Amino acid sequence: MLDRKKKNKPWIRSTDDIFNEFLQIPEVEITWDFPFIPLDQLKIEEIVFIINPRRLRGSDFLMRWEQGRWAENIVLKSLNSTSKYGVIRYGPSTVAPTDPRELELFFEKMDELSKEGKRPDILLYDKANYEHALKEINQRISSVERIIEVSSSEIEDIINMAKVAIEVENSLWVTEKMPGFGKTPDKYTRGKRKGQLKFSGPVPTIIVKEEDIKPLQDWQNKYEIPIYVVHVFFDRAYFIKFDEIFDYLKSGLIGFEVQKYTNPDGTASTPKNILKIPYILCKEFGTVKNPKLVPKSFVDKNGKVMTYVTFEGGELILSKEVFKEWG
Repeated sequence: MLDRKKKNKPWIRSTDDIFNEFLQIPEVEITWDFPFIPLDQLKIEEIVFIINPRRLRGSDFLMRWEQGRWAENIVLKSLNSTSKYGVIRYGPSTVAPTDPRELELFFEKMDELSKEGKRPDILLYDKANYEHALKEINQRISSVERIIEVSSSEIEDIINMAKVAIEVENSLWVTEKMPGFGKTPDKYTRGKRKGQLKFSGPVPTIIVKEEDIKPLQDWQNKYEIPIYVVHVFFDRAYFIKFDEIFDYLKSGLIGFEVQKYTNPDGTASTPKNILKIPYILCKEFGTVKNPKLVPKSFVDKNGKVMTYVTFEGGELILSKEVFKEWG
């Protein structure tokens, strides 16, 4: 567990509820409506669009949400198609509805259950244990889709059968076209980032929020199941064991940095400390073949049309590193 002083870096959730937690978006990704104006220079009335009771900000958040669902689906499909593994959706983001109004109601129901702590997105089993877990879930709660509606204590024996737990992240990047991809990094020689890896341009990274670290560590310690983070890009995916991230942090190769986030209602969230783990410190999870960019639209209750683009389809071809890591 990280040795961080509570009085300086308290382990608290920076969001008021689970709805905002799952739909927050980095301000650097908000480009559709005000691409050239800092959000903190605008009045709240100028940046809020009314879509649902939370005034979800249309294009950016809808795109982000569906992109995340695509990443989780393609990871789940790739692992379930093997003869070795089977995976079950476990976290709320994997089973939540996509319609903004239904999403609001869903997270209102999830607020109480979320008090048990953060759940990883996916549980991975050996194939035999997977079949047994599915049978048990269907007998107890009628459907695997309802797993999020019950507390973890009710299915603790099923959770304990899992081999690995997975957090799925995603980004709007084609890795091979990123300026720093494939180039040998240097190291910072001075300043606060001294000793950390320095790249000539943006590179694929796995991102972990500081606020998620303690809750995930608590879950991992309770169930004694290792957590891995899988980050899916448009053309490939990388993964890393959760505990290895802190080895790199202690070594000085990576460090915390601040990222600004915005809530669905357009208000700025408290800036978050995040860790960015560059791809060269991770393992390749697989390559993504033939995904499509699909235009979509949504008409709000006032008749405003929101347009956005999302990823759809494609196939994730698992790398040999996955089978080496998980046996």
